Amino acid sequence: MKVLNYFPLFAFILLAYWGLHVIDFFPKNVNVVIFHLRLPSGAVWKPTYGDLIVIFGIFILFIELFKSTRTSTTSIIDHILSTFVLVAFLVVWLIYPWAGNSYFMILTLMTFLDVLAGFTITISAAKRDIGIG
Repeated sequence: MKVLNYFPLFAFILLAYWGLHVIDFFPKNVNVVIFHLRLPSGAVWKPTYGDLIVIFGIFILFIELFKSTRTSTTSIIDHILSTFVLVAFLVVWLIYPWAGNSYFMILTLMTFLDVLAGFTITISAAKRDIGIG
């Protein structure tokens, strides 16, 4: 479990998305409605597989932001690897047609926020630990 401290969780989302492409599930089924849920307002919510992967990405982003509050060597390694994962997301989004959709772009933006917030939060926490400013 300690290995997850070193490894960015968005890499698992990238691998899962690629794996779903390999088994010919994405992007063909990304807009398929999974179920219908009638809300008390009378509206019907119809989540798709793409919606679920974005919701999962939001939970991963929360965990990654929580991980970035650490000020240790592991957080530095995690931030560097997160930057590589962001570059991988961007390259895949630009080059491969199966990733050229809005759902994948939203996941790419979440990865960008993870990298940006990770460095910002870690620097702020380190300044507080050292007592600068």
